[in-house]
Amino acid sequence: MMTVNNTAKQLEAADLDVARPRYQVIATKIERAIKDGLLPSGAVLTEDPIAKLFRSSRTPVRTALGFLNEQGLLKRFDGRGFVVAGDNDDHPLRVNITYDMLGLSEVTASDAALLTSERVFREFENALVHALPFGKFRINEQAAADYFQVSRTVIRDILSRLLVRGIVRKDPRSHWVMGPLTAAEVAHYYSIRARLEPLALEESVPLINEDLLDEMMNRLNQAQHEPDEISVSLLGELERDLHTTLLSKSPNPHLLRMVNQSQLALVVNHVFASFVGTQPFEDSWQEHALIFNFVKRGSYKLAAQALEEHLNRAAERTSKRLMAISVFPTSETKPYLVRMDT
Repeated sequence: MMTVNNTAKQLEAADLDVARPRYQVIATKIERAIKDGLLPSGAVLTEDPIAKLFRSSRTPVRTALGFLNEQGLLKRFDGRGFVVAGDNDDHPLRVNITYDMLGLSEVTASDAALLTSERVFREFENALVHALPFGKFRINEQAAADYFQVSRTVIRDILSRLLVRGIVRKDPRSHWVMGPLTAAEVAHYYSIRARLEPLALEESVPLINEDLLDEMMNRLNQAQHEPDEISVSLLGELERDLHTTLLSKSPNPHLLRMVNQSQLALVVNHVFASFVGTQPFEDSWQEHALIFNFVKRGSYKLAAQALEEHLNRAAERTSKRLMAISVFPTSETKPYLVRMDT
């Protein structure tokens, strides 16, 4: 395996930006390789070898090659694939495409595959949880793979991770299904949270770094003083501060796993805020502040009691928000989600 210095790796990682579609990443690297002379005029490019180098499915490679063809950097030829345009493109040159010829190393190609997988995981998870309050859905693996331009193996691995979190499940026919998130389920989730999160908090907060605690309190204080500036994204960050970061130092991994699974009901707040904004959440921030102040003073039992009370109140608020969501217009369904009769 090749080694690269840190500077080179950082430059290559910038080209392999996780935020961009996979085909754009591939097209950018091939374009640079052509302009830098790493891929000679007339070199034949086909989907399968390039897909293997990028740890990718063939779909994004096909899209990338088509894009470069439209840009005039590649030309179709009578054989299978494309040739690099230039003085010698009338004489196809069949070469073994290597990492070096694409300006890659095996290290960064592997990193690119990992980054793509994590980006897809975040986007896929976000789409699924935000569909939960709107009904029951079957998830089409192949359609998801085509949508994200990755292999079905990547999608299947992600769904397995989401199964552990309780977001998806398998029906008797082994189809991936999810939803609906009902009022009864929300109540059950909050009942679990009200018992488990205070336990995790008491174990965790004595181990929380003081600087991290101050950072979270400053963020909450700013939100309280500038409620109109709270975005849906910041709402999620404030909730993670209290319900994830503050509990994260508990030495009991099984407790933390159950806490994480029971927090699925938080999606109701995110969907609700995406329609009406964050103004209705002012009471929550006051309750958050009380908990953090107890933690700051070292009153951990009082902080746990305040967290339990907050969750009991939040259960009532979330139930009402779920009822409100039922009359909101549903967003466009992703092509890999098939609505089912409940």
